[in-house]
Amino acid sequence: MARPVNADAQATQAKILATAYDLFASHGIDGASIRDIARGAGVSLAMVHHYFGSKQGLYSACIQAMLTELGGLGVELQEMLGKGVTQPASILAEAVRLGFRYAKNHRTAVRLLQRSLVDTGEIDSRVRDENMVPFLDTVSQVLGGLTGRPARELRLPLQSAVFLVVRWAITSEREIAQLAGDAVSAYKPRQDVPAHIVAIEEHLVEAALRLLGMTPPAPTPA
Repeated sequence: MARPVNADAQATQAKILATAYDLFASHGIDGASIRDIARGAGVSLAMVHHYFGSKQGLYSACIQAMLTELGGLGVELQEMLGKGVTQPASILAEAVRLGFRYAKNHRTAVRLLQRSLVDTGEIDSRVRDENMVPFLDTVSQVLGGLTGRPARELRLPLQSAVFLVVRWAITSEREIAQLAGDAVSAYKPRQDVPAHIVAIEEHLVEAALRLLGMTPPAPTPA
């Protein structure tokens, strides 16, 4: 049976998008050329223009794909933080772990998110206005309800905690192992998670809680 034409078109678009996704994340919109993207995807320049119109159109499609990929994190975190718990530090600690693991598992998407920050000093305005700001507002309101503190006091330290999580999430396994140093000895592997990753998770938990004025729970001994 012949393959449907629309299926071939979708596969071609997906191949172009995946290649552009990686190149934009690595080199930014100015550093990645349409020619390189077409070569990497194994298609012609005309094919890229046919499906996406221009490099800006392709970049916008990558941003939308990135937002879709990362969108599940905000939902999971907001559901977790919204649970009726009596120990806000414990639920926030687990939220930090979840955020770090999620970002680490979606590293290319996070690198693309950060690429415009590296290139221009600012997050893509669409991402900032439609996703980052609403997320910070929502989570700070939830944290305010859990802690009894004004949400406006929590928003900036929350942003700093997010910056830390993102920075460590896009760090290579090799560099994490090197930078974790002697801290690794205080932790043991957790299921399939090596000790140096556990050490960074718990460091992020402690840093986030201290930034938000909460007392970190005692670490689990190795």
